[in-house]
Amino acid sequence: MISLRKTSIFGLILSVCIFLSACAKTTDDSIQSLANIIPDFTPENWELYDQVKQFTPENLYEHINGRAEFYIAYDVVGMTFANFMKDGLKGPFIDLFIYDMGNATNAFGVFSAERSQEGTPVKLGREAYGQDANYYIWKGRYYITIIASETTEELRSISREIANKTSNALSDSGEKVWGLMVMPQKDMIAGTIKYVKTDAMGLDFMKNTYMAQYRKYDTDIKYFLSQRESDKIANDIVGQYADFAKQYGKGSEIKVSDGTNLIVCDMEDYFDVVFQKGNLVAGVLSVKEKGLAVKAAMEMFNQLP
Repeated sequence: MISLRKTSIFGLILSVCIFLSACAKTTDDSIQSLANIIPDFTPENWELYDQVKQFTPENLYEHINGRAEFYIAYDVVGMTFANFMKDGLKGPFIDLFIYDMGNATNAFGVFSAERSQEGTPVKLGREAYGQDANYYIWKGRYYITIIASETTEELRSISREIANKTSNALSDSGEKVWGLMVMPQKDMIAGTIKYVKTDAMGLDFMKNTYMAQYRKYDTDIKYFLSQRESDKIANDIVGQYADFAKQYGKGSEIKVSDGTNLIVCDMEDYFDVVFQKGNLVAGVLSVKEKGLAVKAAMEMFNQLP
């Protein structure tokens, strides 16, 4: 005879299995629907070459060898690719890449890392820009690129048409990106904020880090901000940064300003200043003058929650 306790456990397991199965089906349906709707993006008098192709993290290298690791570092879920062409293989073509990054933060990360300061902002998705006849779009969990074979007015217009259709077809849950809300907005230079998931500033202990350029005191200063799992981990990271300064620079010192401990790192040609605020690790990078670095770091400290 099965006890009520065992029956409850079996019921729970069955419920979980049904839930996971439903989630998997939803994901599969979503991926398949994406492949089904892309042919509708084909411009008039153009054609879709071959068929829509889809890749996983495991085989992404087959299509973008040399760049796959970049997207994998941001936990890419999959990539959908289509090639539109005019006048057969000898004519112009436009490539469409749709990267499903799993969440809005990762999608913003790849968008921000590849963003060109020479691009012209356009109103698509959450953020987008055009450059030559190409378009780059961040919308929710998706990062979209439309790459044209030539820079002509015709291809610029066709690329924009594909960009509009693609952006309109993809959903956006409205999920917030933490760093975009928390990084200080005052004096930030537009278009410079980026999210680095691993090895920020080339340091293997710096993860989940936001960076942006600010115009302060008649000079450009870079802020960085990382949220860690606990206050203790944040404190450990600050210690590792100080050790890094000792190994690769002239060392570090603790400077107390308005009751706040700042770690001032002398990197020979410039100064980094690092501090902890709760579970946050933050600071300023590559400032020529020590006093200016300390001043900028304290201003950032006071602006953070």
